[in-house]
Amino acid sequence: MTTKIVGAMTALALLAGAAPTSAASVQDGDYYTFTLVNGTPWTIMTFQTGRPNGTYSQDWMPTRILAAGDDVAMRFRDSEDACEYYVKIVFDDGDAWQERLNFCELEYVVVNEDGTIEGIE
Repeated sequence: MTTKIVGAMTALALLAGAAPTSAASVQDGDYYTFTLVNGTPWTIMTFQTGRPNGTYSQDWMPTRILAAGDDVAMRFRDSEDACEYYVKIVFDDGDAWQERLNFCELEYVVVNEDGTIEGIE
């Protein structure tokens, strides 16, 4: 798998749930919740938020990985009252995909095999 670019995202806090869920990504006060779906045949090792300058946060899934076809409930705190954030996903082979997404308009963040990351309402 070659390196794929997908985006980055700014946020102060993100919590990863341990069980698959259909929890919608909803603006919950100062929080956004969504379901991260791995639609690839590869294992996702990290999910990070970042800034346009390329600096990224800690891994928001430090105690787990996301196997092919699996999903996980996610939540992050929005301290800037913005909707658009960058995300970075790193796979088990080291490839990284990045994407800018509008979290005010999505329930799912789906990582697709074709190298795209999309927000789905």
